[in-house]
Amino acid sequence: MFSDIYFRLLLEVMDKDPNIQHTPGKSNKDTEDSAVTSVKYYGQLITSAYQQDPNSNIGLVFGQHMSPINGCDFSRLLTTARDVGQCFDLLVKQYHTLNLKLFPIMHRNKQTVSISICFPYQGESNEDEIRFCNETFFSYCLNSLRSLIDERMNPLRVHLNCPKPQYAQQLEALFRCPIIYNAPISMIEFNEAILDRELPSWNQSLHEVYLSKAQESWQDMKRLQSFRYRASTILITQAPNAFNSEYLSESLSISNRGLQKRLSAEGSSFSQISQRVRTELAKVCLFQRQLSLEDTAIALGFQTQASFRRFFKHQFKVGPKEFIRISRGGAV
Repeated sequence: MFSDIYFRLLLEVMDKDPNIQHTPGKSNKDTEDSAVTSVKYYGQLITSAYQQDPNSNIGLVFGQHMSPINGCDFSRLLTTARDVGQCFDLLVKQYHTLNLKLFPIMHRNKQTVSISICFPYQGESNEDEIRFCNETFFSYCLNSLRSLIDERMNPLRVHLNCPKPQYAQQLEALFRCPIIYNAPISMIEFNEAILDRELPSWNQSLHEVYLSKAQESWQDMKRLQSFRYRASTILITQAPNAFNSEYLSESLSISNRGLQKRLSAEGSSFSQISQRVRTELAKVCLFQRQLSLEDTAIALGFQTQASFRRFFKHQFKVGPKEFIRISRGGAV
C-alpha cells in the first residue's frame, strides 16, 4: 500500500529547497520487496534532509502536498469511506500495514475526537523524524478534511511533542488554532461532531475494492515485515492482554519459545518490545484518554500500582504525578 508516490513527492520538495544540496540515491544492492525498499528509501531521504538543514521545514512543506488526490490506494481507501468517523477508524486500524514508524490512536468523548501519534516500534526515532511525522501526518489529515468537506475547517488544538521551530508562524497559518509545543504526545483535536460529516467522495463499491486490496497487500507485507514490528503491533492493538508472552505467541501462531528465538534473532526480546509499547501507551492513557493513574496501570497490564510507578520512573526518570505536572507546563 505504501507507494513510490510518496518518495517521489519528497524528492520534488527536496529538489526545490536551496538548503538541500544533494539527495541519496536508491541502492541497487537492495533485493527486498519494492514496498519495503520504498519505505527504507523514504526514511533515508528524511534523514538526509535534516542532516543538511537541521532547521528545515520539509515536513510541513511535504505535508502540504499530502492530499487525497496525491495519495496511493491507502489514501483512496480512506476517502471512499462513508463519513469522517469511518475514515478515522480505518486510518487507525490500517496504518500499520504501511510498515512505517508511527502508529495513530483515536479517542473520542462527548465533546472532542483526537488522533495521537505514537512510536511503538523498536529503534529510537530522533527528534527530526518525529517532527517530520508530526507535520506530515497532521497536514495530511487536515488537508483531506478541508479539500473534501470544508476549506474553513480547523482543529480545536494541536499538541506537538517537539520544541517550537523557527518556522512556527507557518504552522500557525496552516492549523489556525492553538498549538502546544513540547507536549508529552503529539495529538490533533477536533469537535466530536465532525465524525458524522459525510464524505462527498464516498463510493461503497470502490471502497470495498480498496479494502480488499488493502487486505491482500497486508497479507503480502506481513511476511516482509520484521517479526518485532508485527509483535509490537499486536502489543499496542491488543493491550493489556498481549503483555502476556503466551497470549502474544498464540496471536502470532508460534510457540512461546519460538517467540523468544525470533525476537532474539532480530536483537530484541519480549521484555524490550513490551517496555517500548507500554511507554508510548502510558502517554496515551494519561494525556489523550485522561485516565487516572490507577486505570492507566490496569490498561498497561500491571498487577499493582507499585510496579507501574517503578516502571514509569525508570522510563521517564520521574514519577507519573511529577511527569504530569511538568508536561502541563508545555509552552503554547
